[in-house]
Amino acid sequence: MTHTDEMTPKERMQAILQGEEVDRLLVSPLILNFASRSLNMTVRDFCTSGKNMGNANVACFKQYRHDIVYIFSTTSTLAEAMGTKMHFPEDDAPQVETPFIQTREDLKKLKPVNPEKDGRLPVYLDAVKQCVDAIGDEVFIVPVIGAPFTTSAALRGTEKFIRELYTDPELVHTLMKVTTQSVKNLIDAYVKAGGVPVTVEPVATGSMISERHFREFVLPYLKEVYSHIHSYNLPGVLHICGKTKRVIQCMAESGADILSIDNIDLLEAKELVGEKVCLMGNVSPADVMLKGNPEIINNMVKECVTKAADNPKGFIVATGCEVPIKTPHENMVAFLEAGRRFARLPITFN
Repeated sequence: MTHTDEMTPKERMQAILQGEEVDRLLVSPLILNFASRSLNMTVRDFCTSGKNMGNANVACFKQYRHDIVYIFSTTSTLAEAMGTKMHFPEDDAPQVETPFIQTREDLKKLKPVNPEKDGRLPVYLDAVKQCVDAIGDEVFIVPVIGAPFTTSAALRGTEKFIRELYTDPELVHTLMKVTTQSVKNLIDAYVKAGGVPVTVEPVATGSMISERHFREFVLPYLKEVYSHIHSYNLPGVLHICGKTKRVIQCMAESGADILSIDNIDLLEAKELVGEKVCLMGNVSPADVMLKGNPEIINNMVKECVTKAADNPKGFIVATGCEVPIKTPHENMVAFLEAGRRFARLPITFN
């Protein structure tokens, strides 16, 4: 890496949160299952062992020195801990196999999680603690939680759940109340372990639901989640991928301080919500990170910085969604190098 940083990622983040001067903007590709590649591990081995997940994320940070270390394998982890059965392909992200709520009767069996015991949550807690011990003095360790709407969809089955926004709103709200409590329980456990939890709500994307449904079924519960995160004096981060234009104003009302966005023009996002929230994004994971080359990545990072570096509430250079597992090493290096070059303050493009 030719551009030397003057601050550690943790110092940079702390300075930004406290409104102090920094050397550059945060540069944070969404490295999730891709971290397994730093130790040539299969995704299944990575996400079923806290030790493996911790070791791989530590190795990945030492290799790339990205500004935020995320602990994650799938948005359905919380639903799994509440009873949904998952399938673990050898080298891909875990997927929902059998949703827990098959009938209305099953709602009676639903209860909020105990993160110390349920499902694979102890795996994540172990990984967080391991990373905090190994690299926590240099970088914030950020476990990712499937937010209430996405967790509810994984408990019921996404298609059925989306249909029930119309046909059975009572069932939806019943699910949402329990999943919101589960999210809060997991936030508590992650904070205790030294992590800075963030939430992802991909099923609530504008590609799948309307603004009206977002306001009715998503927003009240997200407000509860971010109020809980703020009680720890931590920033709220909301990631929604897909097309977010129709819901971005709702996202900005959720109480989240940072919006991680995918398929929306940054100029448009800045115009719609830039006065309210810090924006984060949005180099295309598949088209650019996976299929592109260092030159294309360099240009895309520069374009993102050009469009959003002057966002009133701040900007974080990131990918629009998860970095694909098969992203070439040289493309990741190119992203971080371009980020460090173009995101230096004051922003100049000479």
